[in-house]
Amino acid sequence: MINKTLQKLEEFSKRVVFYFLILLFAFIIGTFYPNFYTKHKIKLTVEKHYTLWANNLGLNEPAFEYTNDIQFVNAVRKCVDWVNFETPSTERVPTEMIVSMAALESGWGTSRFAIEGNNLFGIRTYDQNVPHMLLEGRTKWRGWGVRKFKTKCQGVQFLVELLNNHPAYEEFRDKRESMSFLGRQLDSKVLIKTLKAYSTTPDYAERVNYIIDKIREQEQKVSEIPIETKTDSKTNTVVPKEKPNNL
Repeated sequence: MINKTLQKLEEFSKRVVFYFLILLFAFIIGTFYPNFYTKHKIKLTVEKHYTLWANNLGLNEPAFEYTNDIQFVNAVRKCVDWVNFETPSTERVPTEMIVSMAALESGWGTSRFAIEGNNLFGIRTYDQNVPHMLLEGRTKWRGWGVRKFKTKCQGVQFLVELLNNHPAYEEFRDKRESMSFLGRQLDSKVLIKTLKAYSTTPDYAERVNYIIDKIREQEQKVSEIPIETKTDSKTNTVVPKEKPNNL
């Protein structure tokens, strides 16, 4: 009887030790080699904290000034940076994608909607009470108009909110989430293909991707321009002798 009891206690002890070792191993792995999900959750928590902190700063919206294509690209980028500073990374839209969409939709900022309505993306409104513009030649409301914004940067902000919340762009959000979860850089040329409902133009994604390539090519050329420098006597710093063309 005693031997059986001792045998059962021995078996019980072995099981306790076995399960303890499993838990210890899991704890060590989870602490020093956390899985993707754990790291992703920690990252989101930290980013949420800094996003709230950024929102409380009340940063000023950047000015939007341009006289050529390169300056237009840089102006849009400043707007995106301003929007992104107060937006968690999981809700951001790639800068390259926004810039190229703006260039395509507004003719590099030269369209009537861009100049008079600060609308760089052809965003529509179906509410007659929302500030809007009608197509050239139209004088009466026909169910929709092109939305007007107070500033171009507010138009950029609206686009980001639209892609983050409208049901039509769920595929975009899912693809972005999967890239973010795997720790991959957001690929504009892949993500733009998910915006099937954004434009009625069949080759819209191809057009945006063409502009992405064009901007990359142009910036590569600009980076290779030799710039002569001089020393500014007032600030004692090295500055270009003259500004290169198109900058």
